[in-house]
Amino acid sequence: MRKHRLAVMMLAVAMSLSACAKGASEPAKTEGVQTEKTQAAGDQAAGGQEAGTRADGTQAAGAQGQSDQPVKITIWYEGNDSRLPFFKAAEAEMQKDYPNYSIDAITFDNATLTTKALQAVTTTGGVDLIFNEASRLLVTHQQSGGGFEALDDVLAASENHDVVTNSDMKIISADGQLIAFPINRSVNGLGYKTDVEGVEVTEDKIPTTFDKFLALGKEYKNAGISGWTLHLGTDPGQAFNLFLTGGNGTSDVWINNVPESRIEAHKDQFEKIIQLYAGPDAIWDKDAVNEDFSAMYTKIQSGSVGMFRVGNWNAAGWDQPDSGVGEYSVTTWPTFDGSGKGGLFLGGVRGIAMPKNAPEKEAAKVFLTYCLSEAAQKASFDTMGSCMDYSVVDTEQLSKNQKIFFDSTIPIYPSDSYVGVFPYYPDMLETYEKGLMNAFSAKDEAGIQSAIEKLHGDVNAVIQENK
Repeated sequence: MRKHRLAVMMLAVAMSLSACAKGASEPAKTEGVQTEKTQAAGDQAAGGQEAGTRADGTQAAGAQGQSDQPVKITIWYEGNDSRLPFFKAAEAEMQKDYPNYSIDAITFDNATLTTKALQAVTTTGGVDLIFNEASRLLVTHQQSGGGFEALDDVLAASENHDVVTNSDMKIISADGQLIAFPINRSVNGLGYKTDVEGVEVTEDKIPTTFDKFLALGKEYKNAGISGWTLHLGTDPGQAFNLFLTGGNGTSDVWINNVPESRIEAHKDQFEKIIQLYAGPDAIWDKDAVNEDFSAMYTKIQSGSVGMFRVGNWNAAGWDQPDSGVGEYSVTTWPTFDGSGKGGLFLGGVRGIAMPKNAPEKEAAKVFLTYCLSEAAQKASFDTMGSCMDYSVVDTEQLSKNQKIFFDSTIPIYPSDSYVGVFPYYPDMLETYEKGLMNAFSAKDEAGIQSAIEKLHGDVNAVIQENK
């Protein structure tokens, strides 16, 4: 705890000097994540203000006279009250050193939070920290013209920052700056039912290759249920990330960092995935084109689909006898070439962003430094089924289908993340998703191929218009 106090003190020093300086220095780069926390602030001059009085009654080094005044940190978060224990655990750790700091954590559904977050960042203010999937926070950051603070220095001042990997940084950063302070990972694998009458999933049938996936899907379909489902009404591009990246470790699924379209380079894989829905041997349930996440989960939890996406946040609940899912197992995403390099998919990182107009900015940064503490990470796992620090997980207590997500021998491939890289990314994404929906509605193989070719050209056209 002493080392944490020192790191937070030096962070406060850096913030104080930054506020007084005429120009802000360059934020820490991604490559600096693994450096010692003291290095992040060690080159700063001594002095400044630490906003806290320690639990033993002594004044923290550099604190000013007003530092013992109560400070309330306002947090908005996506989800429900079940996630509150994480915030309270981080608060309890913080209050050991800063007893005058407290939090007011308020929950919203995702749609409401997304709207309120953009309003707060651009105009109304009134919130210090916002918790959501990093991808959603990066969209708000982009829509607001860079409305969130860079938090590289905060991560560097966090005692447990070495649990954050380069793969995580890829997802939580924009323009080389850390925007969403990482709380836990969203990792998913492929689930397949093992209790469908007439379908015996033997070892050689486990869908670790795309051919086995398709064959098993046909068996489920012949047994009277859909072979596979994934929401198409929301995020139709996710399927391509799951299969190309999760199953094959492929980066730059549809664009790269030039940018330029990569759809033509992956046209064979795009065609195979689209044929799951639109081809003559389709196994994808037809309702998926109109479904969002909620509708997909309802279908999975009714036991009416053979294969489906399983997240580390779903597994424990779905393993319960009354979940409605039934008996199932989880494996890696299938490979196209049978190479055996299939893995799990790091689809996102839940994180916390801080608006530049946060009323209690310095206190909010202090709170964040406790979010990777052992107690907070344990609470994250207990409430959301995931964390950044896997050492807090008692693997002996994991349910059957949780275990794969904490198996260090299985690769985890990160999602592409270009949300904060190109200012016209929303235009590219809109074109991409509309083109995919057009391809999914194709009537035959020729129609699918034509739609893929057109999509490739349309994405490149958007790029050329905006360069």
